[in-house]
Amino acid sequence: MRRPLAVLAALLGAACGLNVDQANSGPCGEQARTASGAAQLAFVTDARSGQFDICLIRADGTGVTPLTTSLFDDTWPSWSPDGMKLAFMTHRNLIPAHDTVPDRLKWAIYVINADGTGEAPLLADTTNEAQPAWSPDGTKIAFVSDRDGNNEVYVMDRAGANLRRLTNDPGADEQAAWSPDGTKIAFVSDRTGNPEIFVMDSGGAGAVNVTNNSAVDVLPAWSPDGSRIAFQSNRAGNFAIFVMNADGSSVQQLTSARVGEGAPAWSPNGTRLVFDSDGELWVVQADGSGATQVTRSKFVHDFQARWRP
Repeated sequence: MRRPLAVLAALLGAACGLNVDQANSGPCGEQARTASGAAQLAFVTDARSGQFDICLIRADGTGVTPLTTSLFDDTWPSWSPDGMKLAFMTHRNLIPAHDTVPDRLKWAIYVINADGTGEAPLLADTTNEAQPAWSPDGTKIAFVSDRDGNNEVYVMDRAGANLRRLTNDPGADEQAAWSPDGTKIAFVSDRTGNPEIFVMDSGGAGAVNVTNNSAVDVLPAWSPDGSRIAFQSNRAGNFAIFVMNADGSSVQQLTSARVGEGAPAWSPNGTRLVFDSDGELWVVQADGSGATQVTRSKFVHDFQARWRP
């Protein structure tokens, strides 16, 4: 499997700095836990021994809670619509040796309860599965797989059965994101020669390029009302957060490209976005004003934050 475009973009474009307060302790930089789901984020950090773990944090930067604690990289958190579970991708599974190819780790999709219990894999295949995205009605999960020899977008039910391929192109199709009404899926493809954002019907038909730009446009995130898509692009130099109408019109740059920002996600009410910048998490108003820093860390990368429903 080619390395997922969004993972590469998130690491190179946004989480390039050093950053969870050294005075804190514990796997995610702090021992405090929170039982409240209000204004809470799931995010990825390498605070514990350098590998990526998924943690929870309040949007004000308090109450950090470790969620995954494996010895391997756990990334790409995706909330179930009820906010009770997270799907994520992990590098902990093994592809058995074949002919002259030795054993090697593969990406797999797991699900875990929001309290850290019930962690379990969804698929038992010997192919790569990554970048899960829960459907708005909670019945399906879109994901990317190389099971047919190329990165394509698939969908399965929430228990990991009834797999169906949605895209079929020689390019790499990845980073699926459901529209709030479940009728559309935005995704990223390099089928035009560079990473662009496409929108297709949730059944896989009618894919339309909505960015049409020579820059790298990745990590689409629908606004809660379905009218806009936030994304990460380097069209201003470094990576920055942009917002456009769902049809690709009226593109607006929300953040500075000075140090590189990426991985946007909307708050449930659509008034704010969270993103990562130079290894820290930030929150900004939907119009680009009032940016506030969430994490203040040193020698750590915090990125890929997602609001809890």
